[in-house]
Amino acid sequence: MSVVIRARLSLAIRLIDTTTGRVIEETDIRFNEGSQILKPINKGEGIWVFTGESRKDFSMHIAARDYDEADIDIRFETLNPKLPMCDVFLMPSEKNRKAGSVISIHGHLSKLESIEAVAIDRPICRYRETSEKRGVISMSLMPMTIGGRVVTENMRYALLSEDGSRYEVFEIIDQVNQTQVVLKDMLKGEHKINERVCRIIYGRAGPNDEFMLKVRDDGSNLPYLIHFTAGGNEYFRPIDFHYESGEIDLKDKAVMVKPITGKDTTDYE
Repeated sequence: MSVVIRARLSLAIRLIDTTTGRVIEETDIRFNEGSQILKPINKGEGIWVFTGESRKDFSMHIAARDYDEADIDIRFETLNPKLPMCDVFLMPSEKNRKAGSVISIHGHLSKLESIEAVAIDRPICRYRETSEKRGVISMSLMPMTIGGRVVTENMRYALLSEDGSRYEVFEIIDQVNQTQVVLKDMLKGEHKINERVCRIIYGRAGPNDEFMLKVRDDGSNLPYLIHFTAGGNEYFRPIDFHYESGEIDLKDKAVMVKPITGKDTTDYE
């Protein structure tokens, strides 16, 4: 008599390199919930699947070779109940040279909540328009070159303002074709055709008000736009990693802004 074992999908995570946006194919990875060792199934393409009946919120510690260790909070109410999957972004360690060396910034900032950045001179595509029909929000995109393709591999991207001083984050829930995607929510700001769409590079905020952000050292100029939140306020800060690296004052050169609403109100600190 054959035995059939049925397992219920509890969680799937996809590990992504913060600096390249590519999935992490490394298999020497440890997952822990406190002192308990978790043993997910490696499905390839950076995806690890956890099975079981429990869907209670918990914190997970991830240790992957050549990457900084990370702690993430799994909150199931934020995930799709049918397919609870989330992207986890890991920063390469200083010893990781598989995709080239890295440059980092770090420091302290009181009440820091989050930090991320975009490479302003490396957009993946350009914006055309956004429309809503029967409750479905669609965004039309344009490839960077004639006859090129638009490939969106992650969920969240940044729509950079025309002057490159700030950006709005949007979340993709489906890609209809090579030039059209479906958004989770309508854009809050007013945007113009040809604005740049950029991939987001995630940094680490905390613990103890510490921050760390790494990028690949793969160009003669490395202009980025940092976005961070602290004390309930939102800031943007331009930086070139070849001129500024190591420990920095994050608020130096930073601009505090109000949420993008179509009325461009900016306060300088």
